[in-house]
Amino acid sequence: MAQYDVLAKQLGDIEKAIHFYRENVEFHSFFRALGPVQGKRVLDVGCGDGLYARLVAHRGAGPVVGTDSSAEMIRLAEAAEAEEPLGVTYHVHDVATMPTLGEFDLVIAVNVLHYADSEATLAAMCGRISANLTPGGRLLAYVGNADVDQEAARDFGFSVDRPADLREGAPFTVTIGTTPPASVRVHHWPRASLTRALESTGFTRVDWEQMTHSPVSDDDTARLGRLLENPPGFLLSAYKE
Repeated sequence: MAQYDVLAKQLGDIEKAIHFYRENVEFHSFFRALGPVQGKRVLDVGCGDGLYARLVAHRGAGPVVGTDSSAEMIRLAEAAEAEEPLGVTYHVHDVATMPTLGEFDLVIAVNVLHYADSEATLAAMCGRISANLTPGGRLLAYVGNADVDQEAARDFGFSVDRPADLREGAPFTVTIGTTPPASVRVHHWPRASLTRALESTGFTRVDWEQMTHSPVSDDDTARLGRLLENPPGFLLSAYKE
């Protein structure tokens, strides 16, 4: 998990580099799709520094639990909880092997599933998520898009080094324009692959949510519109049987 521990030290710079996209597209699309969470039990897998866990807790969700494979990320999350107590608890677990921590109404997985390095690992991730959901519970997940519009993405702080042969499970690198650049190695899982993995582990109604942006200037509307034709990530929603 060394790459995540290194990223933990760059989170401030990463947030600055992608702030405009994150505020106006990522958060806007996510919470538009999510809807009300008052009183819902939420598990945030791959929670990083706990940002999404805190955001849903602020919206009335509870209990909220976060897990991440990086102990350094969890340290940051616990520090944020100590500074502003919201009742969020955190654990160090890899998504593919995490235990059953409870029966949750909602599991959040923001930029997590594309770390699966094989079809078996992807199925294991989906299986452990399913095991932590109550029947009828929902998964809402961002997944990376290796086929993103490169030029448009660079305008918002991203670059993607994708292989010429973009086969299922192929590794690629996402880089954020910090100093030094922050890079992660992830894998290409097309929508059909993700749907298959989810359905094989007890999910139904796998849908792809609309990516939208908040009200911005005319110039930014044009820029974001181009990016959203082929965005850095897709937002999927699935329900446990």
